[in-house]
Amino acid sequence: MYIKMFGKYGIYLKDEKILLNSKKAEYILYYLILNVKRKIFVNEILDLFFEGYDKIYSRKNLNTLLYMIRKGLNITKDDLKIEKNMIFLNPRKLKCDYLEFQKLMEKKPSNDVLQKITQLYSGELLSGLDFDWIMPFRKLCEMQILLMTQQLKLPNNFEITNLPTRNEISMELAIKLIALDKKRRNPMFYPILLKTKEDINEKIRKSDFYVRLSQNSYLVLFETGDSNIEALKNILKFRFNNIEIVKEI
Repeated sequence: MYIKMFGKYGIYLKDEKILLNSKKAEYILYYLILNVKRKIFVNEILDLFFEGYDKIYSRKNLNTLLYMIRKGLNITKDDLKIEKNMIFLNPRKLKCDYLEFQKLMEKKPSNDVLQKITQLYSGELLSGLDFDWIMPFRKLCEMQILLMTQQLKLPNNFEITNLPTRNEISMELAIKLIALDKKRRNPMFYPILLKTKEDINEKIRKSDFYVRLSQNSYLVLFETGDSNIEALKNILKFRFNNIEIVKEI
């Protein structure tokens, strides 16, 4: 069983596409995979996929859909379960191009790794679906390919001498800044992909930069200064009342 999320998405057994008997079950599976590295609360799923429905009905329906996913993927209840009002999915039991892609992105940049990544990237993430929860991850994958390409291309002595005076910058410049930072022993920025409904300009400092990815999602480059990453995370929680860190770049 193979879950394909780039290009022509779907669940495949060899070359045959497997149906879960419910599109909503399939979409919930994709959501769980995209967010597999963080805690996913049941209410989060209910609010997103069962908006406007009675809570008791929605909870029963969710249990049915999770059963469909387990049956379709031939995994056990231990691999996909609700526990302490959270949903847990065991990624080790899944074969999925998106998960393989993210594992490769954790490796040291090389032409060999880049080639494997581009082979996996057979098209944009969940192509044809336009749900808001997909957009940050779609942009993330595009950025990751650009970032690795830029890291391999930048000469060791490359520097950006004049930083922009505006907080909002282009994706091209953001990728260059991140790629340059990866070569430094002490990075200048802490780059993260985040979602918030708050006004980003009121929450960041003059020395921070951002790229707007969609209505409520941003790539933000927070200047580190003398702060470590944990301190910066605490600063973010203090500055934002409502924030979801999608991915640290």
